[in-house]
Order: sequence, then structure tokens, then C-alpha cells
Amino acid sequence: MKGLIVDTSASLHPRLVLAELPAPQVGDNEVVVRVEMAGFNRADLALTADHYPPETIAGSELAGEVVEVGRHCVGFKVGDRVMALSRGSHAEFAAVDCRLAVPIPEGVSWQVAAALPAWYMTAHDALFNQGELRAGETVLIQGVTSGVGQAAAQLARLGGARTVVGVARSNAKLRQLVNTVVDLGLLMETDWPAEARKATEGRGANLVIDMVGGGALTGNLQSLAISGRLVTVGRLGGSSDTLDIGMLAFKRARLIGVTFRSRSLEDKAAIARSFATDVLPHVIEGRLMPRIDRIFPLSAASAAQALVQRNEHFGKVLLAIR
Repeated sequence: MKGLIVDTSASLHPRLVLAELPAPQVGDNEVVVRVEMAGFNRADLALTADHYPPETIAGSELAGEVVEVGRHCVGFKVGDRVMALSRGSHAEFAAVDCRLAVPIPEGVSWQVAAALPAWYMTAHDALFNQGELRAGETVLIQGVTSGVGQAAAQLARLGGARTVVGVARSNAKLRQLVNTVVDLGLLMETDWPAEARKATEGRGANLVIDMVGGGALTGNLQSLAISGRLVTVGRLGGSSDTLDIGMLAFKRARLIGVTFRSRSLEDKAAIARSFATDVLPHVIEGRLMPRIDRIFPLSAASAAQALVQRNEHFGKVLLAIR
């Protein structure tokens, strides 16, 4: 089969290489999927030996058709259409633990299915499992124009948030979200914490979902309500910052960090089940639709990589595998 492997031999400039590879062998708890479409995410830019050992197949989410079923897998058969958040998706075939595979509902295209897992599983977990969002609360999403940020804004509205506040650097991208999935859009170069407090009559946001990381922590705390929750998801601005412990204590705030890298298989399976139960019905009924920027053939993966590196996309970048 054809697939993209990560070449880390030039450590300063790791790259994706299209290669002929052996097709995966099905494990007892796996399904082998013929991949139709795969997402290319910002996380896929972390092409380091720490993330990807040499000769590892790239990619982390897919949509495709089951062609082989492991003997311990229940509920799947050859021909089923599935989506998954799973490694090795940038290839013609991928082995997926069946506990992570989610059936694709009838009428949902390959493109839409492939655009869902990474963004919407992450956003749903951050909002509801970690952030414990309740109806009637105000949510502030830091880095709202990012993929997970957009997904979080959509899900917050569908989850009954009273007000969704979005903070971003790009005015052009932010304007496209205001009055659709964001009630109030604020730019990073303004005094956005003060504007967020003003919009909530001085109370602040009950929940902050942070996609930026470095450089945003103080403002996030300033915009947070007393007893609020701050869930840090992304690190677009870097992985370090300075924490004002006095402000954290005064706000009696909960600071919650999340990542999929340290999750157990059981944790990831639970997130997939929650996504299937709570998110997919909105897709089926047309209330939720991921924004897709463009689709590249597998052979043009380097162009997809460059586009995401330049941050010129606004929506999901997909690879058409077949």
C-alpha cells in the first residue's frame, strides 16, 4: 500500500515521504480500514522522533470502510463505514482498535466524517467531561478560529451556553464566526479580558476553553468568573507561561490540563462513545457541520503540510487517500 512515513533523519526539518509499505495485519481487537479520507491537523506538524519513531506512518484521524475484522471485535463487519481518531491514517489501509471506531451514519459523506473525530472529540471532552459545562453558562473560547476552537463554539451553543465569547488574532476569520457560532468576538490585541467581563455584567466567564497556551494564561484568568473553570487544550502560543497563583486563589478557579497523548485506551474509547452519543445526532439532523477548507490528494501531502504551517487555512484540511 501507499502511505506517508515520517522522515526524521534531518532532525531540524523532518518531512513526510510517500512510500510503498506493507498493509497492516489485523489484530484480535482491531479492524483494518480502507481509508477514503484522512484529516491533516496542526498536531501532524509535530513530526519529531518523540511523537513519531522512525518509519512511523503519519496521521491521526480517518474515515473509511472496514475490510477485515479481528476475532474479538464485536459490532463490526466487513463493509461498515467508520471514522476514528487513530494513528497511521495517512495510508491506504490502517489498523484501528475497534473500541475507537465509530460507525458513520447514513448520509454523512467521507469528507464530513473525516473532519469530525480530532476536533469534535477534543472539544466535546474539554467542554463537557473536563469543563462540566452547564446550560445557561457563559463560555469563552481562546483561539476560537482554530479547528478545535470552532468545534467548541458550535458544541457550546448546542449544549445550552448562554453566551459564547470567542477570542482570536485574525479579525477576518473571527468575523466569519460572529453571529453564527460566536455571540461576541474579541481580538487579542484589545483589552479582551475587560470586554469579556463587561459583556457578562462583571461576572466573567464560567468556563474558558484555551487553545493558545503561552501568552494567554493571565488574560484567561482575568476573564474567568469566581469559581470558574479553565481548561487548557492547545499550545498555539507555546507551552509555557507565568501563573499568578494569587489570582488563581482569589478566583477559586479550577485549572485543568488535557491531552490525548497520556490517555489510556479505555479513556479514548469512552471519549469516542460520548462523541457518538452526544455529537453525531447533531450532524445527522443538520445542526452541526464542520468547516472544510480544502482537500489534497495523498501525493500532495507536502502542500497540505505547508498550508497548515503557514496558518492560511480556515477549516479542516483533508487528504483524499484513494
